[in-house]
Amino acid sequence: MFKRIAISIFFFSVTCLTWAQSDEPVPTHIQWGVSGGMNDYKEPDLMQLKGPEAGLHSRVTRWASMPNAQFEVDVLLGKQKYSSVSTGSLSGVTNIETRWRALMPLFGETSATEGLSAGLAVHTLWNDLRGTTIFQGVTYGGYQRSATQLWLPVRWASGDMWELDAGLLIYGRHTSKLSEVNRSYSDIVNTQHRGHYAQVAMKIALSNGDSLKPFVRFTNLADSNTVAMGGKNWLEPESLRWQVGAVWEFAAR
Repeated sequence: MFKRIAISIFFFSVTCLTWAQSDEPVPTHIQWGVSGGMNDYKEPDLMQLKGPEAGLHSRVTRWASMPNAQFEVDVLLGKQKYSSVSTGSLSGVTNIETRWRALMPLFGETSATEGLSAGLAVHTLWNDLRGTTIFQGVTYGGYQRSATQLWLPVRWASGDMWELDAGLLIYGRHTSKLSEVNRSYSDIVNTQHRGHYAQVAMKIALSNGDSLKPFVRFTNLADSNTVAMGGKNWLEPESLRWQVGAVWEFAAR
């Protein structure tokens, strides 16, 4: 973990060298977008969450204090179907994901929308699995799950054509509210130290200045640490997530 934190600090320090203000004031650009797509989350041989999701996206560039920086926020809302190999299925599960990124170009004074850039990102996840499922005549109760993760993101971009994104997990905390299932249980907090994501997005310019950005995203998180409770060792197992969709990005204002 300390090695990854050191790497992230190094990248962030290098990018800070380009945070000089321009001599001439540059108007800040704020870009908004909406998206639709599918989310397919799996814990291999254990469970799956799959269903549509909608997103709201914002990108800020040319901010006066940091004219080369790029700040982005993604908020995704999904309604998924939960399927488990051992506890049954549940429909209408709410999934909320947020991503917060700050990116700076690694070389020269170019904008973060062109070339190679890096920075820091925070992701959050929340699943509402409350409800009951029935499997082989046995009733099971659900619970809420949430996570907060710190990432090192890297982007290689051609502003008018494509963006290639990748990220390395620095540190994550995953909370399972098992007390909602059984009052004799305590809520479990697991830590995660290994994970990565990759995303490919193409930019299709529209005649009115807007753009359409189809994307494919893959995220992999490895097994978390284990926490002992009630004579058992609890962990958050490896997960694989595919997200496919398109962002309608409105012209910057």
